[in-house]
Amino acid sequence: MKTRLSFICAALIVLLPPTVSAQTFNKAGRASLQFLKIGVGARQTGMGESGISVIRDVNSLFWNPAGITGISSAEASFSYSRWLADMNYVAGAAAVRWGDIGTVGVSFSHLGYGDIPEALAVVESGSSDTRTGSFFTGYDMLIGLSFARQFTDNLSVGVTGKYLHEKLFEYAVTTFAFDVGTLYDTQFKGIRFAMSAQNFSGAVKYLDVGSRNEGYDIPLLFTIGASVDVVNPGDAFINAGEFHRLTLALETVNSNDYGERWHVGGEYAFDDFLFLRGGYRFNYEEGNISLGAGIRKTLGDIDVRVDYSYVSYKFLTSPQRVTLSVGF
Repeated sequence: MKTRLSFICAALIVLLPPTVSAQTFNKAGRASLQFLKIGVGARQTGMGESGISVIRDVNSLFWNPAGITGISSAEASFSYSRWLADMNYVAGAAAVRWGDIGTVGVSFSHLGYGDIPEALAVVESGSSDTRTGSFFTGYDMLIGLSFARQFTDNLSVGVTGKYLHEKLFEYAVTTFAFDVGTLYDTQFKGIRFAMSAQNFSGAVKYLDVGSRNEGYDIPLLFTIGASVDVVNPGDAFINAGEFHRLTLALETVNSNDYGERWHVGGEYAFDDFLFLRGGYRFNYEEGNISLGAGIRKTLGDIDVRVDYSYVSYKFLTSPQRVTLSVGF
């Protein structure tokens, strides 16, 4: 027990210095590859993105790789979101438990910009309409490979390596990054703790010439979360019968291009079939309130889950997400 607690304390010491320093300044708009901040998975986003210590399914690959140790055999998922400005965001993931060795997973996401009208800075005619009649496009892409292992009944650790590519018109940039995450289940009243550090990488440059020789950082995210099963048929604070479960979660998120943010959320489950979710994100200009729902059904040997989430935006189109997950 002392060894496990020492590991958690050491991880906190490693993660906290950048967390504290990130609160002293705000570098909004100075990081590239911003699509890495788009939440994947309707279950996670329906809870206000507060689930790194709660959710242990295949979509944990996009949040905390240690979470995939909750997969008993194999899982796969597909997510779709009609993102801002008519952009389309799709993501997929699959993971397989490799006996006692660990769990291996692959992930993919793609943000398509759609057709963008081409326009020149100026035209010879002097017209204010500088559109050429042509179109161009762009996209962001992520491919990830993950491995996670449950070292004890309480502690899981995971790591992800990622290939990142962004293209706009004729300009493109490619880089590599990695994530690390831990999950600690106290096995007392459903209390769990988790930490993740995402997008460790160097700076990227889009042009061979220019005044910004140092390039642009990518979003470096540090997240610490905790959750508790308030209502549960087993070991919980309230036992309301075998059909009811309520989990509450809290997270703090720090990044290298914004100040500290907080996420709170919850999930209610009825008979492990119907799920209702809600959450709130603090220190965001948009997308504070989120709602979600889902159903789960076993069809033969296949476990099927369909989840939906809605995130409320005041001035922009509110994104909606749908996720289909299957377990074998």
